[in-house]
Amino acid sequence: MKIKGVELKNITLRPLPLKALRINPIKPIKHGNSYMKKSSAVKSTKGIRFKEKDFFLTLFLSGFVLGVLYISVFGKEAVHNTSLLSPYFFSKYERLEFAPEELFLYILKARLSTFFILWLTGLTVLGSLASYGYLLWVGAALGITMTTAAMKMGLMGIVLCIAGGLPHFVLYVPAVYWILKKICEMSAKQDYKFRQWSNGKKQILPYLLVGVTGIALLFAGAFLESYVNPIFLRPFLKKL
Repeated sequence: MKIKGVELKNITLRPLPLKALRINPIKPIKHGNSYMKKSSAVKSTKGIRFKEKDFFLTLFLSGFVLGVLYISVFGKEAVHNTSLLSPYFFSKYERLEFAPEELFLYILKARLSTFFILWLTGLTVLGSLASYGYLLWVGAALGITMTTAAMKMGLMGIVLCIAGGLPHFVLYVPAVYWILKKICEMSAKQDYKFRQWSNGKKQILPYLLVGVTGIALLFAGAFLESYVNPIFLRPFLKKL
């Protein structure tokens, strides 16, 4: 075949170089024993991680609002009939002599039992749901507690609730966020391929480290809650 006297078989088609097209070559990134291509997916992954913080906070605040609404709508009579979180309750609390060792063991047992259940769910597909449910439950419990204290004692009740969470909540809040994040990552569907038997050790060993670190953080939190918090709370109780 000829075009204006030129035979096509004598024409060689050559691709233009990438520089001429102004296209930057995609550099591979080593990930374990395999290679991935760098693309805009990295940015989207960062976006998902950032939204995860907002999602955790949204779940907690949703639970808090539900707790406040529950007491405000359905629990008014129960609040007025109970002596919990009332001036009488706190006056009795001030006179109590706590044994820090017994209180430490009691708190540690309660914290570790919840932690072990959540940690084990991370080994299943239910880990994320369990973490989300836990955040809702904690938010609702805090909303119920603070609303009850506010109905009983007004602003002073809220101040006592805040003082009752110090200083251990300063440790618990970031620790719980980190633990729940790791549980969700381990339980996420996109990580299923990495939990296959052939590659299971690479995922289990870091997750065991999460468990050990979580236990250490809860030990520290229980120490603050049993030894330091009563000392911190006593000046507020004297003002009642």
